Amino acid sequence: MKVRGDISGLEDYVREVEQHYISRLAEAGEAAIAEAVTKGKYQNITGNLRSSIGYVIGYDGKVIREGGFHKVQGRGENYQRVTFTTRNGKKVDFWAKGKFGDGSEGSRKGLELARSVIAKTKGYSFVIVAGMEYASYVNSKGYDVMDSAKLELKKIVG
Repeated sequence: MKVRGDISGLEDYVREVEQHYISRLAEAGEAAIAEAVTKGKYQNITGNLRSSIGYVIGYDGKVIREGGFHKVQGRGENYQRVTFTTRNGKKVDFWAKGKFGDGSEGSRKGLELARSVIAKTKGYSFVIVAGMEYASYVNSKGYDVMDSAKLELKKIVG
C-alpha cells in the first residue's frame, strides 16, 4: 500500500511522544520511591537502605534520566560490639553506640546497581531498586522496603 502526503512533522511528533513517555515514567518513579521511603518502617540506623532507593530510565544501555538515591540521615543508634582485654587480663565485652550514618554509601550503591542494570538493556528500560545488599533480608523480616513502591507503580502504570 502506498501512502502519499506530507510527513515532514512526523519525526518531531515521534520525539514529542517519546519525551512524554519518559516524563510519565519519571513521574511514576518519583511517586513510587516516595512511597517506599515514607512507608518503610525499618530502623534506618545508617540511612543507607532508604538512600539506596531510586530509579533509572535508559535507552539502549544509556541513562536518560534518574531519580531518587537521596541521602537520608540515619536516625537509630548504631550499636557496635566492642571486645578487648585490659592490661590486668580482664576480658571486656559490650555494645557501644557508633556514629549515625548519612546515607552516602546507600545512595552510591543504589545508583551504581541501577546504572549497571540499564547498561545491559536494549530499547527503553525502567529500573527501580533498593540497592543495598541487605534490602531483601529486611523485606523478608516483614518490613516494607519496596512493596509499597511496586503497588504505587501498578496504580500509575497499570
